[in-house]
Amino acid sequence: MANIEQNLRELAKAKGLRLSDIADRMGTTVSNLLTSVKGNPTVSKLEDIADALGVGVSELLTMRPESAQGLIIIGGQTYQISKPSASVVQIPTYSRYDVLRGDVMSFIAKAVEQKETVSLMGIVESMELFCLAYDTHTGIFFLSLCYGNGSTITLSYDKMEFCDWDKDGSGEGATWDVSQVTEEIIADIEGAVPSMLRQ
Repeated sequence: MANIEQNLRELAKAKGLRLSDIADRMGTTVSNLLTSVKGNPTVSKLEDIADALGVGVSELLTMRPESAQGLIIIGGQTYQISKPSASVVQIPTYSRYDVLRGDVMSFIAKAVEQKETVSLMGIVESMELFCLAYDTHTGIFFLSLCYGNGSTITLSYDKMEFCDWDKDGSGEGATWDVSQVTEEIIADIEGAVPSMLRQ
């Protein structure tokens, strides 16, 4: 478990800085700075503090540069992952909307060609998680959005709603209208993610 407050104090001392210097760089107060590292700090908050200290997030968490390869928050406590095993699922964190959009577009285009169910997961900076899955058996995309406050919603996108119909109208030759379903899914994700991603 990372003791972020202790690491913050030690790194500041090693660099000849006071906590007030770090707080000033971040445009906040010492009280707010210390409160922000207790419990469940967001990745963006950790990045802001690390930037103000002039170190990487890894060093803030571990006191060792570049030793952490990932973060996990369990029960309100932040842990660093130094050597993920093969069983650890690595979920990308998105800080820019154009990158998120590109990955979603690419996933959907490939998913409709798959024979097995596939999924794409990601975390946005504010620690909201999304999971986009395509069930090849039902021909339905499912988008689950899990918010930092614990609430979740799941949306579905049926092939029959987003398809190019065959000429006889029977539905047997219907194929995905990939561009239409992509735009719908991206619009729903965009409505759920923080405005900071829309750059």
